[in-house]
Amino acid sequence: MEGQGPSAGGDPPGAAPEPGPDRLGVMEQAPGINAPCRFFLAGGCRFGARCRNPHPGAPPATPQPPPELPSPSKKPPMKTAGDVISRILWDPRLPPGAFTVGHLDRFSGVREDPFTAFSWEDLASVGPEVLAIPQHRIQYFKYGSRVVWDKARRLDDVFGSTGGGRTILEVLEEEAGHQQAAGTAGGGLAGGCQSTLAAGAEGPPGGAGAEGPPGGAGVSQGALESEEEEEETESGAGSHPPAAPPPSCPTHFVAVRITSPELRQAVAQFQEALTRANPAVAQFCTPLPTLHLTLCLLWLAGPDEMQAAVTTLRELQLEHRRLLPPAPLLRFRGLATFQGRVLYADPGPSPELVGLAHTLERGFARKGLSVVKLQGHDCFHLTVAKIPAGRKPRPSLPLELPPAEKLGTQAVESLCLCQVGRGRRTDGFYCTLVELDLY
Repeated sequence: MEGQGPSAGGDPPGAAPEPGPDRLGVMEQAPGINAPCRFFLAGGCRFGARCRNPHPGAPPATPQPPPELPSPSKKPPMKTAGDVISRILWDPRLPPGAFTVGHLDRFSGVREDPFTAFSWEDLASVGPEVLAIPQHRIQYFKYGSRVVWDKARRLDDVFGSTGGGRTILEVLEEEAGHQQAAGTAGGGLAGGCQSTLAAGAEGPPGGAGAEGPPGGAGVSQGALESEEEEEETESGAGSHPPAAPPPSCPTHFVAVRITSPELRQAVAQFQEALTRANPAVAQFCTPLPTLHLTLCLLWLAGPDEMQAAVTTLRELQLEHRRLLPPAPLLRFRGLATFQGRVLYADPGPSPELVGLAHTLERGFARKGLSVVKLQGHDCFHLTVAKIPAGRKPRPSLPLELPPAEKLGTQAVESLCLCQVGRGRRTDGFYCTLVELDLY
């Protein structure tokens, strides 16, 4: 019948009434109450007790402690290179002259220089003629020949910050004990220097007992004893130098480094001939990187005197560049032996080299520095092989030497202020405070 059907726009028969504000008796779900998990009701909730929706009828979950994550082992902080520098500078118990700095050079790689050769002021305040390096280039510090701080290996025997349990004061005691056990500490070093000085003073100034090279003037015993003194100090100086060495025992020397390939090759050939004739002499041959002529011996008491010596050489460099005197050219023409234990090459008479040596001595004396003088210091020589005095049994050098008309030449164009001791640079030469080109 018309008028008895569903009203227009009304709900269809059997349909559930929609909730709304105008629908009385229909309740909405209260906000904030989670509905049961429909996946749990279906029997497949994969979250279990971690599900956000409630699981009706499920047993209460036992609270589980959070899993223990492995705690990463944190390394103790390591003292920086700046801390080590400050300790060496301000701790009166540490001798700065006994330390060596291994630093990264942009051109030659890692090289070693004495700690006292650097200016440790702010880099912005130093001039262009001052040796200074950024602290981030420092790779390690050495006390004598022992590494006490190494950035790459996280070694810190200065403060013991990396857990090694050793400090620099303990290192000093250990090294002093090693020297006493070896018989080279304190008086042994001074005694060796005094003995060589006495030997040089008693020797004849003309070089009696030395076999002169052909056409050469010969080298006096005093000149060879100066080399003896330098090398005995080097062999006796351990990683812990004596607190007050005698002024007659040199700590530094000014040298002309042998860089001529021709001369080096000739020396290497003679050393090979010596080794073939007597293999026991091989250990006494002078290494090719350390070949040099000593011009002057110095005793420098501390960093101030070392800086004064460097200043003297820089003044000499400026004077040479202003006047441009002719560079001495050394011509080595033969070999000679001394007392059957020293094989050397004589450069022959060189007034220019003698004048340069006297200029150095006068310059150092004006600065108040101690110059170690010995007889025969005007006679220069290049040691090829040297057997230490008093060694028993002592291998002997051959009395008959092969003829050598010309060994090679070396121009004196640069000077090196070297430190006496066992320390060596990465290229094998002595630790150098400064190396200056004269021209």
